[in-house]
Amino acid sequence: MIYSNDDPMAILAMEIARTDNYGEYDSYDGETVCPVCGAFEPEHYYINDDEECIGCSECVRKSDVMY
Repeated sequence: MIYSNDDPMAILAMEIARTDNYGEYDSYDGETVCPVCGAFEPEHYYINDDEECIGCSECVRKSDVMY
């Protein structure tokens, strides 16, 4: 998309292009997407102590053993 130099959306477009929307959850037509596996609208997100998403109900599973 082309913006004029005095358009405030030009700065936002450049930052999104530069950072590839880093740190933002993706959404497609109102659907949320897991930033780890890309699953559309999972039931749960798993967040660590640093408030970062480490997965969702589609890509993280419970196990009784370490590996």
